[in-house]
Amino acid sequence: MKLKKTIATGAALLGLLLNSGIAFAAADAEATVGDDGDSSSYTEDNDYLKIDVDNHGHVDNLDAGVGVSGANFQDGNDDDGEILTGDADGHGTSDNFVNSTMGEISEEEEGSDAEASVGEDGFADAEAYDNDVLKVYIDNWAEVDNLTLGAAVSGLNFQYCNDDNNVIDTGDSDATASALNELNSTWLAISGGHTASATATVGDDGDASAYAEDNDYFKVKIDNHADLDNASIALAISGGNAQFGNDDDNEITTGSSTASSSANNYLNTSVVMIGDLGGGATATSDVGEDTALAGGGCAECGGQDGCHEDKCLSSDAEAYDNDTVKVYVDNNADVDNTSAAIAVSGGNVQSGNDDGGSIDTGASSGTSCSNNTVNSTWISIGDNTLPEGGSEPCSL
Repeated sequence: MKLKKTIATGAALLGLLLNSGIAFAAADAEATVGDDGDSSSYTEDNDYLKIDVDNHGHVDNLDAGVGVSGANFQDGNDDDGEILTGDADGHGTSDNFVNSTMGEISEEEEGSDAEASVGEDGFADAEAYDNDVLKVYIDNWAEVDNLTLGAAVSGLNFQYCNDDNNVIDTGDSDATASALNELNSTWLAISGGHTASATATVGDDGDASAYAEDNDYFKVKIDNHADLDNASIALAISGGNAQFGNDDDNEITTGSSTASSSANNYLNTSVVMIGDLGGGATATSDVGEDTALAGGGCAECGGQDGCHEDKCLSSDAEAYDNDTVKVYVDNNADVDNTSAAIAVSGGNVQSGNDDGGSIDTGASSGTSCSNNTVNSTWISIGDNTLPEGGSEPCSL
């Protein structure tokens, strides 16, 4: 996945890994009457989990790769002055990962389980509650001032006021600058849930009541603020040479000049995956023979069916499973980006010399690209599928 590759890069280096593979303790209650009597079971497992991440990052960064074989001078000499430079290479690379948060929160399939059973005649009542609350707050603030510079200079050579046969011959000049800035990246995955289960059983005559409730609440709030000033500059110079005030036969020959600059900026990227929460509520009631309502209603209620006094209940089961999911994402970003590639094999000067002057320049190439991905949010609810998307990185 393009997106996965982008986010995982920063998270692997500077990420805060909230790996909460949470296995909350379960709540179990069991009540049993072997013969006649009443059995009541009540269990409650209500978990509260809050994660609060507050990141503030400030980076002032300079990466400079400078190679210089040029900037040489010859003056006031006799015949046969010669400046021969080697190749010049300058490469600058910056990778800044600021406020990267990677979280995985999962719950085992354990929860609240209540069982009540009567072997013969009597009343069985089971109640199970499992209401979980999960809150995740992530507040990121990042400010980055970054300069990536690659400079290679084999040119800028000077010969003046010399006699005959002066030669300037420069090597190749190659410069690259590459910047990767990833600010405020959040990758959060939530899955799993607890279960509420209630079972009430009467073996012969009596009443059975089962009630189960599993109401979960999930809230995710992400606030991102990013300010980026980035400059990626590649400068390659084999030119800019000068000969003046010399006698006969002056020659300037430059090598090739190549400059490449790239900038990849990812600000305020949020991926929130809320998969199958699982869990649920299950209520089961069973009476083996006759209930208290058998034969036309409960006498204490005037023989009316539907009486809800405990002593008049028949076999009754209720289950409730209501989940609430809230996701809030607030992004604010300010980007000033410059990517420049400058290659110079020209800019050479011959002036005030005698006969036989020549200038021969090499090839010159400058390439620059930028990719700015700002305030990107992917939210997936209901499965564990990563969304497709994400921009291709800029590369040369």
